[in-house]
Amino acid sequence: MLIAVIVLNLALALYGFYLTWHMWRLRQAFSRAADALVVAERQTHQVLYGAPDAIGRHQIGAQNLRQTYRQLVPKVRQAQQALALLGMGRSIFRPPLLNPRAKKIATKSSTGRMNR
Repeated sequence: MLIAVIVLNLALALYGFYLTWHMWRLRQAFSRAADALVVAERQTHQVLYGAPDAIGRHQIGAQNLRQTYRQLVPKVRQAQQALALLGMGRSIFRPPLLNPRAKKIATKSSTGRMNR
């Protein structure tokens, strides 16, 4: 009976050492994971530290750009209308310019009619 108690005690002690060894390895793994998370957090902080200010500045810049664009749209329309008027005036007061190929065709057709 004494031998059975000693063997059982020895088996429990060995099982306890086995569990302790696994817990120690698990603790090391958790420690490495925590260190990696700390490094990742530091790097993320360094990268994103100035982001809110930069986003705010860029939002203001985009807003100013939109406002400038809104102010330029009527001026562009006026310029387009003025160019359209100039083009219309040119077509009214000047005969349209023919390109050399069109002149050649016009000349052939007018000479051909005269000869018949």
